[in-house]
Amino acid sequence: MNSRVLEDYDVVIFDCDGVLIDVNLLKCEAFGETVDNYPPDIVGNFVDYCKKTFGVSRYVKFKEFFSDFSKEPFQEEKYNYLLSKYASICKEFYSSAEITPGCEELLLRLSNLKKKLYVASGSDEDELNEVLIGRDLSKYFTAIYGSPKTKSECTSIILNHNPNKKVVFIGDALSDMKTAKEHNIDFIYMCKYTVQSNEQDLLCRNGALKVISILEELI
Repeated sequence: MNSRVLEDYDVVIFDCDGVLIDVNLLKCEAFGETVDNYPPDIVGNFVDYCKKTFGVSRYVKFKEFFSDFSKEPFQEEKYNYLLSKYASICKEFYSSAEITPGCEELLLRLSNLKKKLYVASGSDEDELNEVLIGRDLSKYFTAIYGSPKTKSECTSIILNHNPNKKVVFIGDALSDMKTAKEHNIDFIYMCKYTVQSNEQDLLCRNGALKVISILEELI
């Protein structure tokens, strides 16, 4: 499969983490660092859970941290503190993480072909825009969407702006595949940087139109 196949689409939706930027493992580490004052077993279990649910918003995960891991009453002040601490750690990681091989070349090619490109991510929307501006990637995208909207809500917005267009979603997580299936659009699974379980990886492989390792394969 190469970019000639992508030429058949009017709209290409990209996940960000693990697709555009190699930051998945760093962000899992960030979840651990954010709650590092809790006992090691709680931290370890939370990080493992975050890997299995990659693509789900931090706003959801930190609420689940209280109910399912630390087993303490939800505290708005502490919740906001965790979100702020996590965002600060992620900002540092994003600045040092590598852009994935072929990413810029593919975005440039698709832009030259007048394709409409979007980002639909579980990461914070404001943070995503800041990061992609800083990495000089935002110029390729019509819009960049993220949490607190769900990935499905982000995709709905994109589809509503592009009625009757042929759309493909390129992602690296089960949440990406489920979103594509929910909206009846094609899904390409990029596997190199995924942090999913073997079972989740297999589900994505079986549900994808095509499996690639890196974006460079689409050039």
